[in-house]
Amino acid sequence: MSLKYVFWDSDNTLVCTYDHHWFKHVETLKSHGIVLNDEWKERVYTNNGAQNWEWMAAELGLGVTKDQYLDEIDSWYYRNISDIKIRPGILEALDDLDARGIPMGVVSNGRTRSVMAALNAKQLAPRFKFILCIEDYEGRKPQPGPYLAAKTRMQQVTGNSIDASECLVIEDDPKGVESGTAAGMTVLHREIGDDDAEKFLHRLRGLINP
Repeated sequence: MSLKYVFWDSDNTLVCTYDHHWFKHVETLKSHGIVLNDEWKERVYTNNGAQNWEWMAAELGLGVTKDQYLDEIDSWYYRNISDIKIRPGILEALDDLDARGIPMGVVSNGRTRSVMAALNAKQLAPRFKFILCIEDYEGRKPQPGPYLAAKTRMQQVTGNSIDASECLVIEDDPKGVESGTAAGMTVLHREIGDDDAEKFLHRLRGLINP
């Protein structure tokens, strides 16, 4: 069955936010007298803001409420939003898929506030039929729920009956890859640091036109 729908992850798939998310925690914790060492980088990256607040409060002695901490990291994120870049090859890929009439959606483990801030800042949000964030579905990646929710939403917005085998997931994170695979979809894994736009576009076109 041919691939007719594409679901994109957002952070580090569409836009380069790895360092941005890291430094919003580093700088915010610094204002509370806490040093966040590089050893925590992977842990910070694999959790969302609320989850990071939980372990930072329990293990690092962060003494502010969850809502206050989320407001503070979001404030840093918004002030520095212009530093975020679109990943190489993404605009070409979106143009290519648009030209083929392939509907696209975004499925992120992130919170709506930060996901939409980045996509709006780079004028990417209007390219998609919908954008699902952690508040919009049950569970989280690597569970299949996020991408199954995307399939349901795409059916609603297009009026089509959609089989998972018709859907392509594009992800940077192994947890996202696992989520898309568990949902029965084809997955294109583009790792962080792989900035070869031509290779990415070649792989994408090979899947859309096998």
